[in-house]
Amino acid sequence: MDVTPERLKQELATDKAVTVVDLQSPENYSHSHIPGAVNVPLETFAADYPAVLKDKDEIVVLYGEYDELGKGSSASKILEGVGFTKVGHIVGGLRGWQEAGYPTEGGIES
Repeated sequence: MDVTPERLKQELATDKAVTVVDLQSPENYSHSHIPGAVNVPLETFAADYPAVLKDKDEIVVLYGEYDELGKGSSASKILEGVGFTKVGHIVGGLRGWQEAGYPTEGGIES
């Protein structure tokens, strides 16, 4: 499911448990990411997600730098394939989040 930056911001402001997963490389993550996002690079996602994502009923929102549906959907397919039921992708990725005027963390705001 597609999640707009505005909707994600609203979800994060509530008490709902939402895990935001940044699929960028560790280097790009260190430069700029959504506050509170965990970094699970797409290249190692299949091996690394179990250390971060444990509850198959939690809301998981994935993103890359841009609106990379390929990145989001390949990670989504992995999660859905093992039984995660609430997986979304940020429309516009990190850039969409920034363009909506929301803050990022990291060394630089790109």
